[in-house]
Amino acid sequence: MSKIADESEELLVASFQKDENDELIVETIDDQHEAASSPKLVTVDGLYPVSSITCSNIEQYAESYRSNSKREDLILTYVENFRRQYHHIYPHRSVLLLNPLNECGVPKFVCTTIRSTMLPYSDLTEWHLAAEFLADHLNYDFLNPSYQLPSMLSSPTEILAEQHGNCFDYANLLCSLLIGAGYDAYIVSGYATREICCMDTTRLPNPYSRRRETEDVEPVKCQCKKYTVKPPKDLTSSYDAYMRQRHLDVIQIEKNRIENEENRRKAEIERPIDDPLYGIRIHAWILILPRKCDITDAFYIEPTTGYAKSTDDSEYLGVESVWNNQNYWINMQDCSDGCKSLQFDLNDQARWECMFPRSTPNTDSFTNDSHADDNDDNSSQQRSILTLSNQMDWFDKIKFYSTNPLHLPVSNINAISYYEHYPDRIKSEIYKQFYTSTIPNIATKNTIPNEIDLPLSWVDPLDITSKHFQKRYPNARKTCYFKKTCVQKYAPYSMRDGIVLKVLEFDDYDFKDLIYIICRYEHRYDKLETREYDVQTNRVYEKYRPGRYDHWKEYIYDFESSFDRTMIFYNKSRSDNLFKRHETPNELTEYFVDHEHFLVSRKIVFETQSKQVSPAHKVTRRTILSITERFNRNPSLNPNDDIQELLYAVKDNRFILTYHRDASCITPSVRTFIKPINWNDKTFAFKWNDDLQKTYQADEGLPSTSQRDLFIKLLQLIKQEENVIKQVRKSEDEIREFQSCRQQEELASDLEVSIYDIDRNEKSKLYNELLEQGTEQNKDDEIDYLAPYLVAIGNPKRINAQIAERIRHKVTLDFEHRLVRRANVIQSHYETELADLAVKNPTSIEHQQGKFRLAILEQRLKESVYSQSFLTFIDCLFSHEQSSQRNYSQLENKLDEDVRLKEPYVVR
Repeated sequence: MSKIADESEELLVASFQKDENDELIVETIDDQHEAASSPKLVTVDGLYPVSSITCSNIEQYAESYRSNSKREDLILTYVENFRRQYHHIYPHRSVLLLNPLNECGVPKFVCTTIRSTMLPYSDLTEWHLAAEFLADHLNYDFLNPSYQLPSMLSSPTEILAEQHGNCFDYANLLCSLLIGAGYDAYIVSGYATREICCMDTTRLPNPYSRRRETEDVEPVKCQCKKYTVKPPKDLTSSYDAYMRQRHLDVIQIEKNRIENEENRRKAEIERPIDDPLYGIRIHAWILILPRKCDITDAFYIEPTTGYAKSTDDSEYLGVESVWNNQNYWINMQDCSDGCKSLQFDLNDQARWECMFPRSTPNTDSFTNDSHADDNDDNSSQQRSILTLSNQMDWFDKIKFYSTNPLHLPVSNINAISYYEHYPDRIKSEIYKQFYTSTIPNIATKNTIPNEIDLPLSWVDPLDITSKHFQKRYPNARKTCYFKKTCVQKYAPYSMRDGIVLKVLEFDDYDFKDLIYIICRYEHRYDKLETREYDVQTNRVYEKYRPGRYDHWKEYIYDFESSFDRTMIFYNKSRSDNLFKRHETPNELTEYFVDHEHFLVSRKIVFETQSKQVSPAHKVTRRTILSITERFNRNPSLNPNDDIQELLYAVKDNRFILTYHRDASCITPSVRTFIKPINWNDKTFAFKWNDDLQKTYQADEGLPSTSQRDLFIKLLQLIKQEENVIKQVRKSEDEIREFQSCRQQEELASDLEVSIYDIDRNEKSKLYNELLEQGTEQNKDDEIDYLAPYLVAIGNPKRINAQIAERIRHKVTLDFEHRLVRRANVIQSHYETELADLAVKNPTSIEHQQGKFRLAILEQRLKESVYSQSFLTFIDCLFSHEQSSQRNYSQLENKLDEDVRLKEPYVVR
């Protein structure tokens, strides 16, 4: 220790003998208390490394990009002092990212690189939307090497212009937008896994799920009533049931074993290889703290992907520091177990070392561990000894550090411990030369932290044009990979078919065996929104937005020879309330919702067609075998008169009516009608007989139906059958028309453009061009006030001064005569209206109309004059005279400015 002290003393004495301009250039501070209130700039040689960044177009950048202001230089001096003291106390900790170079090679403090901005887009006001947009808008650059902090941190404006950057650029830009949107956001500098640092999402599940499958509807259990038929006795052998269950258990155990082995095999395949740089890969991400924008819990945002992460996520391995646009904090907590036990109360100086002291009240601690240790207070007191900012006045640190030739670290208010081994002669010499006062008692000095306000951000205001915002992705497209999934994103209007997203799912990890395709569209005329294609089953699912003329909502079909189609409609937009239509080669089933006749479904069964090929222009109709209609309960009818199912057996020439079951009956009533022979022959009139109907009446107490009513019912059913067959043929035509229309729409695949989108709307462009042409034509067609006077003298090409003066006098004289005639006409009309008004009945309608005309006449002379007195009229004439004088002066100015009445008097 004595040897080190002797060497330090020799260096200190030698340093006093050197010239200040050679080793240290210091702008000394006159007084200690004066410096604490208004510090001066301290400049030290060798404070910053020489910039190796060369910018070819540096003149295009603003002055704040190319140089530092005095206030920024002062902050950088504070930061450098903080860095040296920090690394002296913690020599084994990593380097901090404090003042990297910007794109112009100028060192900038990282807090001033954040530019709080709120852009005029609603999609950027929510954190998840802003994070997703930036993840799509930028291309990711890896840190090189991945275990070192970047020497350059570009401005957010440069990142937006170039559309690429590393993780710190991502975080800096996203933090600027989130702070502008009102979030309590911070940039985190720390360590993460290889998958996070390299934006490797190939092990993450596919975020774009398939079409939601229809939920299975549980059958409604019938309520047990008092008088019901008892179920038959169960005669199943309990031994057989036991043996059957035992066999099923064995099969299930074998299935579970196979499934577990398959899961272990997949986990082994998906397990990443060992990372030799595990734990030292540097990464930057975003921290969101509560208390703002309805945020209740702290969480991370991964800026490269836009995903939210919990603060105890295992992929984040440690935190070195966090900062925002106001301050910089260093993590003093142990991260040997990752980020699981970190607490995010930044006002806790025992856990977070603050660069610029703030007199802010303590806030609630945001910790990942809900059961904090009771001994935290004791450990906080022990760790508070190592803090920097709360132990000595900041300006005293700067003065002592900048005027200390040996660069002795100051980390404790009892700073005398760092130079107590020096003789009193040396200590006295230090304070005589640099403090110009007696030696202060630093060990007992009470210092109050002074708040230092950071300078405003040197970055220009952030701006994203509407064109770039709609473009969204670099080059209008972007591709990313997930677990067995390839996702291709496109900007709106960038593809001819309007596709904005294409998801390709594979069955292997090499992306070769394609099994499923999801496509999403926007701005299509046919309202197509989603199309999914199952490669294995050869089945297609399409979904449409509202607005189609046929009101289609979903369309499910396949390409097999035995086609199977399902069509779903927006039933509230259709007059027939059709909700769903399912078609197979031999069946067609339609489902209705809220039908006016309580119709639920209609099922048509067709005869199997032969494989004969018919001409393309000839439409073949399938033969109908039967039509079955089902109805809901009509509460206004008796159950025995309310039809539940109506079967049109077209081929068998009969009708089967099944009525709703009455609550007092076990079975429903059934009635069957048989169509007579030659029923469709209009020249043959058939007669009623009992063989044409059969009836089963569940309630024998009800009166029987007369033959006349049965005959009328049969005639109604025959007519209904004809109408139903027409509806079936209409449905077939609608299906055929839709298929033909879909082919044309796919070939055209035009995109609809909003009338407010001037850049893409050709009609709007044409309208504006015609409007401009019309304006120019109106200018050309403007009446020349000198034309009558020039025509009167032969319309010459040149005139002399006498003719010009004569034309000028003539124009002025005609204008005066016109004003006089107008005043006389107004006076004549006014007197006439006033005389007519005096002889009319004040309560009559004609009187009111006369007053209205008189008011209009007065308003032409002077606004807001409604009195009918002659004095008011005189005032109106005076107002008319004033307006005439203004018009006369305007005419004089126009004549003075007319080049045709000036030398050289060229008329045309």
